[in-house]
Amino acid sequence: MSKLTHSDKLPFGILYNGVLQQDFTVRLATVGDEIAVMEDGVSDAGVSTAVMARVLVKLGDIPPDEITYELLCDNLIADDYNAINTARDEVKKKLSALRSASATTALPLSDSDNTATAKSASAGLAL
Repeated sequence: MSKLTHSDKLPFGILYNGVLQQDFTVRLATVGDEIAVMEDGVSDAGVSTAVMARVLVKLGDIPPDEITYELLCDNLIADDYNAINTARDEVKKKLSALRSASATTALPLSDSDNTATAKSASAGLAL
């Protein structure tokens, strides 16, 4: 699956190395993200925040490997948390729109539909 993302700006931001970080990008969360969080031993209460840390592709100028559960727990305020969750919902909407668009595209019912015309067109050829 391609990396669907959504970018936005935190209402307040996170102060990191003396600079306020507000621009962010999130990607679609996967089951793998949730499994990794559970394997990391994060408590049930922190699972959503830990998954959020994993799906934040960009958070200002913070290096991606420093966007962690701990960073979010210690620095993210509720309004910013809600903004990131809203952005995650936007990524899901993008996926739904792709699904809807592909459902209306005329696709062959099976692979044999693609080859039927090729077989009949070459039936008269002798090798």
